[in-house]
Amino acid sequence: MLIEISVLIIAIAVVVLVVFLVQTLRQAQASIQAANETLRETKELVQQSKEDVQQLMKGVNELVHQVNHQVSAVDPLMSSVRNVGAAVNEVTEAAKELSATWSGSLKRRAVLNAQKGSTVPQWLDWVETGIRTYQAAKGLVEQGRRSNSVTAEQPFASAGGRIDNER
Repeated sequence: MLIEISVLIIAIAVVVLVVFLVQTLRQAQASIQAANETLRETKELVQQSKEDVQQLMKGVNELVHQVNHQVSAVDPLMSSVRNVGAAVNEVTEAAKELSATWSGSLKRRAVLNAQKGSTVPQWLDWVETGIRTYQAAKGLVEQGRRSNSVTAEQPFASAGGRIDNER
């Protein structure tokens, strides 16, 4: 009888073991199904994201082409602005030189008139100074026109501001 009780206990233990193993296997199967579902959703999300990124890249490429076109359109304008700036700078320098020369001339003339006790009426000196000033200003304007005509004849230079979008 001891053997029969031992066999019965072993049988009950095997049944309990099988019941726990079945529960563990069912939980493992549920976990594997959940992992498969998550993997499937991840693949779908990656595919959708890939399509979105491709559309975004197409949009960025179009934007880069538009920016390059705009930069190309602005290059001649910037070149002209640089040329005009150089011409204005030249005219300004010439005007500074004229002003310094004219101011020095007036000071020297005032000193000479004060030393000589000039008999020439003062208004006549001012008329002469006005005529010289007009002639100098006229020369500056003509120099500016010559400078502008020279810069207008120069070909447009490219600023080289292109964006490289090829990867």
